[in-house]
Amino acid sequence: MRLDFVKQELGKHWSGYGQAIRAALASDNRLLTKLNEYIIDTAGKQLRPVLCLLSAQACGEVSQMSYECAAVCEIIHTATLLHDDVADNADLRRGLPTVKAAFSPAASVLTGDYWLAQGMYLLINKCNTEILGHFTKALHDLSVGEIIQMEKAEELDTTREDYYKIIECKTASLFIAAVKSGAISAGAPQEYVDAVSSYAFHLGLAFQMRDDIFDYSPKMDTGKLAGADLKERKITLPLLCAMEASPEEGEQIRKLINGIENTVTKGEEITESDAQIISEVTSFINANDGISKAQEILEHHIAIAVDSISTLPQSVAKERLVQLAEYVGKRNS
Repeated sequence: MRLDFVKQELGKHWSGYGQAIRAALASDNRLLTKLNEYIIDTAGKQLRPVLCLLSAQACGEVSQMSYECAAVCEIIHTATLLHDDVADNADLRRGLPTVKAAFSPAASVLTGDYWLAQGMYLLINKCNTEILGHFTKALHDLSVGEIIQMEKAEELDTTREDYYKIIECKTASLFIAAVKSGAISAGAPQEYVDAVSSYAFHLGLAFQMRDDIFDYSPKMDTGKLAGADLKERKITLPLLCAMEASPEEGEQIRKLINGIENTVTKGEEITESDAQIISEVTSFINANDGISKAQEILEHHIAIAVDSISTLPQSVAKERLVQLAEYVGKRNS
């Protein structure tokens, strides 16, 4: 399943989204225009606007509001990344220099602020109050998820419950807002909105779980530095699964991770000491089948996501939502 194919298939609807996001971000300021062009040219998968538009197609009729909702999805997602890169002192994203690295930390923060402001403008002026409410909740959850993750990186006491809360807030929340807004903009009945919401919740969890697996899979061409999560002292699903399989050794691993120098104060560079710790943790995960167990859990959520939209009427868009779920479970980038 190729996302590029889905975008091509969306045709005029993908063009409508593109026009909406560029119109929303347009500025007379030369520096801001340069920053916007850099961000758009180095954009990632744009999965959230794809999900928004497919949800609209699967649940009703795509409208101009659907394009605005798709634009809001990408604008909010990008704004959070611009802020995250400063908070994490990150110089690379998807293997390319971040705005923080290519321009400055201030440029990244202020551009993120601008994108958020323009996203809110679209919601208030181009969408309805119900959609505004869903995106407001997503923004709340995104910030709460980051704060919980920061707290847990300091305390190193992350449990499975903590992990689920973090990824529900950080990833699933915006997936849910994307598909709900798409469905509502298309005039969908409540049962369809509920169906795509459940789909997005489980898809979002699976998407983040797969991303967390990448950290222990250096051979995958992900643009993500191997050991990046551990460098940030994040305890994610593969490690949690290994710890649950070997609790005593798991406690020793937590103490070992405590020796990693904090990314914010020391930067992204992995020191020789950090590399040794990351190597030991990775060996522990592999010895206790942490990656394969995490993948099994991920696939369980994919199955629930697919089942959630079984009640939607048959359509090409519904087929693509199913295929995208399968793609998320197996993606290598």
